[in-house]
Amino acid sequence: MAEMAPGPRLSVLFVGQRSLAAQRRGRFVAGSGAHPARMAPDLAAALIGDYTHPGDLVFDPLAGIGTTLVEAVHLGRDALGMDIEPGWVSLARANVALARSQGATGTAKVIKGDATRLPTRVPTALRGTVSLVLTSPPYGPTMHGRIEHRHGPLTRFHNTYTTGGTRTGANLAHAGRRGLADGIGAVLAGCVPLLKPGGLIVVASRPWRRDGHLVDIPGQVITAGLEAGLLLVDCRRAVHAALRDGHLSARHTFFQLVAARKARLAGRPVSLIQHDDIAVFQSPLKCRSSREPHRGVPAHRPGDRRQA
Repeated sequence: MAEMAPGPRLSVLFVGQRSLAAQRRGRFVAGSGAHPARMAPDLAAALIGDYTHPGDLVFDPLAGIGTTLVEAVHLGRDALGMDIEPGWVSLARANVALARSQGATGTAKVIKGDATRLPTRVPTALRGTVSLVLTSPPYGPTMHGRIEHRHGPLTRFHNTYTTGGTRTGANLAHAGRRGLADGIGAVLAGCVPLLKPGGLIVVASRPWRRDGHLVDIPGQVITAGLEAGLLLVDCRRAVHAALRDGHLSARHTFFQLVAARKARLAGRPVSLIQHDDIAVFQSPLKCRSSREPHRGVPAHRPGDRRQA
C-alpha cells in the first residue's frame, strides 16, 4: 500500500477492499499463517502512513509474525518488535529479512520478551526514540483459526498463540478477560518511556462474542490506557468489509459465521463484526509541550469515558 498523503485523517478507514490473502501474498514466509490473529497489512500500512514519516521508529510490543514491522520497513520506517513466543519471534525475523530482500529500505529488530515488563529488554539507546507504538491485543476464539474437512468432522487448526508446545504463563492470550485488560494496561504504561516527544500509541482491537454476549475489548483498551495515565486523543474505525457498488461485502472467518448463525437461531439477531476500533493515545509526559497534545479530537482524560 502506498503511503497516505498528508491531510485530514478519515475517522473510518476502509481496509478490506483487498482480501487478506491478497494483502499478505508474497510478503510473508511459509508458516506465518499459523498465527491466529494477524493484523491486516493494509491497516498497519495505513496507520503507519498516517502517524509517521520515513526514518521514524515504529514499535510493536505484541509483534506476532511481524506484520507491523514488515509494513513499516516497506514504508521506509525503522521498526522494533517484541513477542514472548519464540516461534513468532523467529517468523517475524524471517519476514523482516524477506521484506529487506524485496527492497524495503527500513531496518528492524525483533526481541523475545514479555511486553508487560516494558521497557525491560528494549535497548537503552532506543528509549525515548519511538514515534509510534502500533499493536493489537489477542482476539477472541470466535475470531480466528482455520478449518480442514477431508473425512469425518471438521478439524480446526492455526487457532493457538502458543509456539513451544506449552503455554507461556505471561502470554496475554491465556490471561482471561480480566488478566488481558490488566496486561494491556501494563503494556501501554511500559511503552511510555520509549516514546519520543509527540509520540503516539495506537491500538487496534475488535469486539467479539462469547456465550451470546459482546466482549468489549476496545472499551477495555481505552479504560486501560486512561488508567495508565494516557490521553485518548482520537478514536477511529477500520472496516474490513469490502465496499462494492455502494454495499458492504462481509469478510469473516468460518467461526464468526457459525457463531452468528447460532445466535440468530437462538433468537438473538446479531450481525457479523466487520470493524476494528482504533484508539490513539498520547502520554501527557511526551506531548511536544505541556499545552500541546497531538492534533486530533480534544484530548480525553481519566474520568471521561466517551468514545468517538
